[in-house]
Amino acid sequence: MKLIQSLNLDTSNIKRLGEGRPFSVVGDAGAVFTLEVRRQPVAGASGMDNYYNFATNLFQTTETKLNNITIPSGGTYSGSIKFPLATLGTQYDIYLLAEDNYDTRHVDYSEVRFDDNSVDINSSKGSMSNMLQKVVYQTLDVTITLQGASPNSGVTTSALGTQVITASREKNIGKIPFSFTTTVTALKSLVIDQQPPDSCIFALLRSVVGSEPVNIEGEDIYPTITDTDTVDGAVSSATKIVMDNNVADNMAVGDKVTGTGIPATSTVTVVALNPDTDNAKEFSVSEAVSIDDGVTLSFSNRRNYRWPMADISKFAVGMEFVKGVYFGTAALPGSPAVTIKEYLEQTTVYKGTPDEYKIDKIRSPGLDNLGVPPTITRNATTKVATTVQTGEVTFSHPALLSFGGVNSKIHAYGNSNIKVATGYDVEFSDLAVTLAKISTTTTTAPSNSTSWNITSAVGIAENVSTVSGIGIASGAVDPTVTTITNIGGATWDNSGGATITVSAAQTLESGITLDFTGAGTVATITGNILVKTVGNEDVTLYFDLEKFLTMQAAP
Repeated sequence: MKLIQSLNLDTSNIKRLGEGRPFSVVGDAGAVFTLEVRRQPVAGASGMDNYYNFATNLFQTTETKLNNITIPSGGTYSGSIKFPLATLGTQYDIYLLAEDNYDTRHVDYSEVRFDDNSVDINSSKGSMSNMLQKVVYQTLDVTITLQGASPNSGVTTSALGTQVITASREKNIGKIPFSFTTTVTALKSLVIDQQPPDSCIFALLRSVVGSEPVNIEGEDIYPTITDTDTVDGAVSSATKIVMDNNVADNMAVGDKVTGTGIPATSTVTVVALNPDTDNAKEFSVSEAVSIDDGVTLSFSNRRNYRWPMADISKFAVGMEFVKGVYFGTAALPGSPAVTIKEYLEQTTVYKGTPDEYKIDKIRSPGLDNLGVPPTITRNATTKVATTVQTGEVTFSHPALLSFGGVNSKIHAYGNSNIKVATGYDVEFSDLAVTLAKISTTTTTAPSNSTSWNITSAVGIAENVSTVSGIGIASGAVDPTVTTITNIGGATWDNSGGATITVSAAQTLESGITLDFTGAGTVATITGNILVKTVGNEDVTLYFDLEKFLTMQAAP
């Protein structure tokens, strides 16, 4: 009995434009096999499979194959398959038949499975029959879009330029230069704080939060009193309470309620606001209570660190969540980021002694799939496989109960996080940002004066912008604009012009052009991108403008 050891073929996605793939059949000398390649019909189309003709290197309707091929004395038969251009996702099935009529069989079957426990036929070896199958997919190109972004609205823009790069899934791209612009909104100017660092680039993810949080053992889910109000009318063994003010202004569903008449031995929470839809000052609680008129009740928002999420497959510890109102602080530049982070409380033993050490009291991992396998699906039309992994996420800050059900935004900053989030392995180099100079014209002729009238001060920034042009003293440092004022109450953006004061007196003619640098309205970001591995989907990579630009308002 002669054995076929393996069919060696690159089974990664084929480029849209097509490509040739070498293959080899490895086995005992004298082993006989038959090899067939079928192109499946495009989804929704009718007709027979297409068969690859190894002589013409074309696919045809009539069945054809490599028939009864004998492995030579070296133990390897080599050939190639030419896959053509595709306009839609395409599947190719490769069948290797061990010809038992010639005393040939495959080596014993060794199975490999995907994370979802389905069989990975391409990684499995051998066969339990005389047939061995592989599958290769041909997918269409994806796009990489580069552009600016301001996650916390620290830089508002009127136009965001982009650069789009087209690539083939799972392939690589050599170093490509890029350039795109960002234009700030009217009556604003931009100042460069630093050149863009790699860490300013992020991918944006979304995942739906579960409706109910998960309590971590020992976690204080009602950490602080957030509001108070006074009872309007006694309550006797009832769940509905009327307050002096509209309840929506002082409490939220899920809040813990405390005060005289609320049992200290149980946790009473807000169940509904205006439960009968007839009184905006009424709410209901989780159990019957008896409270006197005029009693002050305190309300504590529920907050939790750990939440179920619909898909955590692209998450990594350290990724940042957009805070919004759910984490209790406005998403302002420089405020503490909300990240995926382990929750850990420790107890110190023998504190202050040479034998001091810590033991874990409470620990909750940043990401937990709870042992549930992912779901992997392949689109019948595009042939693209996607993975969804349910699980739970622990945050660095506890979120309000209203976080439940939100389609949350996650920022994956830096090359390593981008790779986890998108499958793209990228490397940036030579990053730079420049501001287009501001040009304007004098409307008077200052004589040895620091005060000049100009047609427009749009984009010029006080104590930042410097000025050059005909008449500006050469050989000295360009004067800096120290103040900007309007002429006759005119607006800053042109009508009537503006008056500027500079750091050094000059004598100028009226009508000359002056150039201002240091601040501007249009920023151009340039650099190079090297894509070591292309991901599975179209992706936008954002440059966080707030990390290297500051926006200034009109004086």
